Amino acid sequence: MPFSRRELFHNAGFGLLLLPALLRSPQTILRHLLFDPEGPLVSHKPIAANPFMREGRALVAIVYGTDPVRMLARALELLGGIDRLGLRETRVLLKPNVLNDRPPPSTTNPLVVKAMADMVRANGAAEVTVADGSGIIRLPTSANLISTGMRAAAESAGARVLALEDEPWVRLEPPEAKAIGHFYFSRPVYEADVVINMPVIKTHRFAEFSCSLKNFVGAVHPRYRPSVTFWSGDWHERIAEINLAVHPALTVADGTTTMIDGGPTSGTPSKTDLLICSGDRVAVDLTALALLRSFGKSSKLQGKRISDQRQIRRAAALGLGVGSGREIELVTAAVDPAPPAFLQLVEHIRQELRDS
Repeated sequence: MPFSRRELFHNAGFGLLLLPALLRSPQTILRHLLFDPEGPLVSHKPIAANPFMREGRALVAIVYGTDPVRMLARALELLGGIDRLGLRETRVLLKPNVLNDRPPPSTTNPLVVKAMADMVRANGAAEVTVADGSGIIRLPTSANLISTGMRAAAESAGARVLALEDEPWVRLEPPEAKAIGHFYFSRPVYEADVVINMPVIKTHRFAEFSCSLKNFVGAVHPRYRPSVTFWSGDWHERIAEINLAVHPALTVADGTTTMIDGGPTSGTPSKTDLLICSGDRVAVDLTALALLRSFGKSSKLQGKRISDQRQIRRAAALGLGVGSGREIELVTAAVDPAPPAFLQLVEHIRQELRDS
């Protein structure tokens, strides 16, 4: 897919940021970028049915509050109950966004991850893992897991913690993938019985926005991440196609603090005090896009319908989730007294979904 002039400048800018970082990178990072890992060829898994549906529409819960434990519990109630995930005796992997060593909204709120890990364990999971791979120029992930408080939060909930660049890989060659062709993906994420996606909601200078679909870039070997092939012009499509490797049963998008401009490492934060939850990752992204557009800060997100964003369009074409907001039923609640701004935000999101 050809570049637009704007994308050319943005991608060239990313390359200029990447080059000096690589020159001072440890040898291990350069090895990740120069050489393929070892890893068996595996088949990509069939897309599982969304366990949270009502009358043919994907349920999306938005819950306002200040306590992630109560917010998450209420969100799962609105969706129909955590029992629909069938967690008993399963190996569950939680995939937050630990991009770097900075606090939310650059990274997922560790308190939200801890709340999810506690809930999963309380519902009979045999094993809980929290895992991610940081941005290429922000490695190693192990240090970021400590700096962000993610390791401490996860371990306090009885979860083991993995830095994915240190773990084995599998090779995938999905026939539907046209932009990326083949790639190496984290074996622990691929082999988990149940994956729960836990992105943070933020704008992104190069990918336009980062939420559910984009979060699985952290489970891809650094050599195959879209940012490494920024000159190709198909960054958005590659993000979507990476998602053929894994099909989360639940996505919990952290909007306790949202990045409404800039990103992904730094930008303009807004204290939004909400979670967006669904069994449909594309539905989460549509809802998150509507939320981000309501602030009117990021010019990249304006001037088109949310369903026309290229990540969304390619993911829908691959059957990874809904194709438009009209296939979504939005359900909302507040576990603390909600300000008028939250109610206005919900109405804005409803309208965006109807118009998509």
